[in-house]
Amino acid sequence: MGKRKRKAIDEGSPAAAMMEDYRNAQRAGQRAYRASVARGQSPYLAVLDDIISGVDIVAQEPLGLVDIPAESIVGTKTSGRHTAFASNFMPLLEDDTEFAAKWSNLCDAHLEEGIHTPITAYEYLNKFYVQEGNKRVSVLKYYEAVTIPGTVTRLIPARNDTLENKIYYEFLDFYKLSKINNVRFSKLGGYAKLQTLTCKATGEAWTKDDRLNFSALYTVFSQQFYALGGSALNLTPGDALLVYLSVYRYSDACQSTPSQVRANLSRLWDEIKILTEPHAVELSLEPKPGSEPLLSKLNIFSKPSELKVVFLHEYDAKSSAWVRGHEKGIEALRQAFPGRLNIINRENISPEVDAEQIMEEVAHDNADVVFTTCTRMYPACLKVAAQHPKTRFLNCCVNAAHPLVRTYYPRTYEANYLLGMLAGILNETDRVGYVAANPVYGTPAAINAFARGLRTVRPNSHILLRWACLPEEGKPLDFSDCPDITLFHAASPNEPLGSHRNYGLCRRMPDGSIQPVALPVLKWEAFYTGIIRSIFENTWDSMAGGKAINYWWGFGSQALRLDYYEPLPKGTQQLLDLLEKNLSVNEFPIFPSGIFAQGHIPKAPTADTYTPKELMEMDWLGECVEGSLPHYEELDIKTRGLVDINGLTSLKGMPR
Repeated sequence: MGKRKRKAIDEGSPAAAMMEDYRNAQRAGQRAYRASVARGQSPYLAVLDDIISGVDIVAQEPLGLVDIPAESIVGTKTSGRHTAFASNFMPLLEDDTEFAAKWSNLCDAHLEEGIHTPITAYEYLNKFYVQEGNKRVSVLKYYEAVTIPGTVTRLIPARNDTLENKIYYEFLDFYKLSKINNVRFSKLGGYAKLQTLTCKATGEAWTKDDRLNFSALYTVFSQQFYALGGSALNLTPGDALLVYLSVYRYSDACQSTPSQVRANLSRLWDEIKILTEPHAVELSLEPKPGSEPLLSKLNIFSKPSELKVVFLHEYDAKSSAWVRGHEKGIEALRQAFPGRLNIINRENISPEVDAEQIMEEVAHDNADVVFTTCTRMYPACLKVAAQHPKTRFLNCCVNAAHPLVRTYYPRTYEANYLLGMLAGILNETDRVGYVAANPVYGTPAAINAFARGLRTVRPNSHILLRWACLPEEGKPLDFSDCPDITLFHAASPNEPLGSHRNYGLCRRMPDGSIQPVALPVLKWEAFYTGIIRSIFENTWDSMAGGKAINYWWGFGSQALRLDYYEPLPKGTQQLLDLLEKNLSVNEFPIFPSGIFAQGHIPKAPTADTYTPKELMEMDWLGECVEGSLPHYEELDIKTRGLVDINGLTSLKGMPR
C-alpha cells in the first residue's frame, strides 16, 4: 500500500488541513466524471449486481485473504452509494458532508498508521467489486496503493464463446498454478505463453519466491509501459510483457533496473505497436520484383554497393546434410553478386551457449545481414537485433511474429504432395510410412499433403506416422518392424545411401539398407539471392510496412525441386512434372474444401480454399493418418526448446 505525506498548508484551522486531500480527490473525481460523460459512459462506479443480472453463475469460490491489484478494483457490489464516487473511485460529494469528513479521517488514519483492515469484495472476470470498504479503496487509490488486501469471493460464469469468457477461463487455470491475479491479456493463449516464458513447465505450480520475483518485475514493467505511452495502445501491459520476454530472458529481466527495462522496452516499442495491427505477420509467398520506393531516402538503410553477409550454423558441412544444403546456396549467392559481397561463414555455434555473443560480435563488426540457419538461434537473433537495428537478421524457420527478425523457409508441403502421389504409384500395399522430424509450424500440412497425394492414387491407403524426435523402443524409423511397409517418407539422422540428405521418399531394401526414391531439394539460393537482391535494390524496407515478414516460397519461386533416384515410367514422370508446373503457378489446390481430419471430423477452410496462414498453422492430421501429434511433455529438452520457438500453439497448450 502506498503512502505519501500531506503537504503543509496554512489555512488557519486544522479542519481546513484535514479537507485538503478530500478536495484534491474530489477534483480528480470530477475530471473522471466529465470524461465519462463525454464518452457516453456512466460516470459512477460499476455495480456488480447489475452486471451479472441474467448471467449464469455456475460457482462461487471463496479465495480468502487476497492482495487485490488496486487497478483491478473497478466497482461496487450493490447500487448503494455508488453515485458517491466517480468511475475511478474518487469522491464526488461536497466537502461539507459527513461522507467527506469520514473520508478525510481515513486519510489521517492511513498517514498515521496505515489502513490494515481488509475490504470485502467479489471477483468476476478478474475484476473486483467492493461489498464493504468503498471509502478505504477510494483513499488507498488516492494514495496510489498498488495492492489492497481484501477477503474475496470469486463468481464463475458458465463457459460461452465470447473472447472475454475464454480468456477468463485461461486465467483460472493459470491462477490455480501461480496465484497471480494482476496480469491481463487481450488475446487467447497469453497465460500459457507466460507460463513458458517464466521458465515453468505446463502444469508446474509457482512458489512464493516465484510470485514475488514476477510481481516485482511486472510492477516495474507496467510503470515503464505506461510511461512510454502504453495507455494509448489497444494493449495490456501483459501483452507487451510477452513480447519483452520473447527477446530478453526472464532471469535477466528480473535482475534489470527500471532504467534498463525502460531502455530495452524503448527498443521494442515498434514491435509492441505491431500487436495492435489486425494482421501483424505478412507471408511473402514469392520474391517481389525490384523497384525503387518513393520514400527510400527516409529508410535507415541506404542503398548499398557492397554488403557484409554473415552465415551462422549450428553444425558443420562435414557432418550435416542441412549445413551442406545451405552452403550450396551460399556459393550460388557468391556467383550471383561477384565482387559485391563479403561473406563470412561460421559453423558449430551452440544456439543456447554462444550464439548471442557471436551475433553481438558480428553486429559490432558492421555486418549488414546475418542469416542464422538454426531455428533455436531465433531468441538470440531477437535480443541482438533489438540492440543493433541497422543489422538485418534472418532466421531459418516459419511463422515468427517479430518484425525485428525475418524468417525464411520453403513450402515443403508442395513437394510432399508429389511424393505422396509417387508413393501411391510405386507401392504394392495400402500402407506407407511417414517419419516427421518435429511438431513445428508447417509439419501437419506437409504430412497431410503427402496423405492427399497418396490417396489421389490409392483411395484406401493409410499412413503410419512416427516421430524422429520421439524414438520408441520396437518402433524403428525405417519401419523394419512392419513387413508390409517398404516405402516411407524419411526424416532421420541416417541418410539414404547416395543421397547426402536425410528426408524424402525412401525404400527399405531386402538387406535392410535405405535407398532414396525421390527427395526434395531445398534451394536456399533462391532465398539468399532474392533477399540480398532486395537489399541492393532498396526494396527490403518498402515491403515491410512495419509487419513481421516471413518468406515462405515454393515451386514457383524455385525454392525447392524434386530429385528422382529411380527411373520412373514415362507417363508417371510426365504426370509429376505437369503437377509441379501447375503448383508453380497456383493452378492446383492441394487442400480443397470437403476434407476430413482424424475421427472423420470435417475441416473446412474459411474461404473456398485454405489460406497460406491456415496451411502454416494447421494443427490436425488427415483421417488416413495412423498416429498423432506428440504432447509437449513427451519431448526432450532440445526439442522443447525448438517447439517453444516455432511449435504449434495447440501443442504448447495455447488456443489457435
